[in-house]
Amino acid sequence: MNIIIPNYEILNFETESLVVSDLGISRIHSQPLLKALRKLKLSNVMSREALGEVLTESGLNPNDAFEFLEGVIPFKSVEEIYFEKTIVIHDWGGQADIENLFRQGMSGCLEFKSFSSGVDKSIRELRCFIVLLCHSYEYESVKKLYFDLAQASPKSAISVCWQMGSVFCIGQPYIAQIGNPCHFCAVDRLINNESVMPARNSWASVLAFCRQQHVGVPVKPLSLYQEMMAVGAVIRMIRFFTEYNGGYKYQDNILYGAYLQLADGRIFEEPTSHWSMCDCLRADK
Repeated sequence: MNIIIPNYEILNFETESLVVSDLGISRIHSQPLLKALRKLKLSNVMSREALGEVLTESGLNPNDAFEFLEGVIPFKSVEEIYFEKTIVIHDWGGQADIENLFRQGMSGCLEFKSFSSGVDKSIRELRCFIVLLCHSYEYESVKKLYFDLAQASPKSAISVCWQMGSVFCIGQPYIAQIGNPCHFCAVDRLINNESVMPARNSWASVLAFCRQQHVGVPVKPLSLYQEMMAVGAVIRMIRFFTEYNGGYKYQDNILYGAYLQLADGRIFEEPTSHWSMCDCLRADK
């Protein structure tokens, strides 16, 4: 069983401390209890066993202390998180230290891999939230890795994030077991439309050319501010799916791609539908 740790504040005075939460204001004189509360404040969610370990390490009786804390802060019990860990696969070569940004912005199990790390072999039988964060979009390598991951772990969610001209795209998660539209339903449709009616999408025409030449799509370097905006938007997306936020998630509001306008930071969403020629609809995928 997991316990959501709600927001609360600790106010320290000379003779006592006050804990302010949705349940009200409580006076705390016990230093071991205050030590435990400061540790718990660093987490959003924690297993009942881990919470007991924090109380024990602070010199408290875990059962008695937990019973007391239930009257001070509004704990909420929830079931296990579906995704066991988050994996960010990237080749980012910009100014920002994106791995540090991810560590600061997220909780839970987080791993970083490169596009050539053979990550598909390490996720078999696991349920992971996987992000392919592309600095330069190389169609063939992204597509091969994407479907290798989907085949190795059909219960995992895979999202591709990449720069498309003046827009940074955050792809909707694709879970092979569910069979929702995948990243390439959108990208291959763009390429096909470009071949039928050229110049409707300049990025698609560049992608089609680079695909024929087996090179990555060139991108305009982003400013540090734009990089941090893009990474921040990706972190918000990951947290929406992998952390408890007190709300409900429905198919209508999760299977959308998001687009961040790099000029002004505005975000808009767009649903993705299946493309009849996409590899995700093949029986062997």
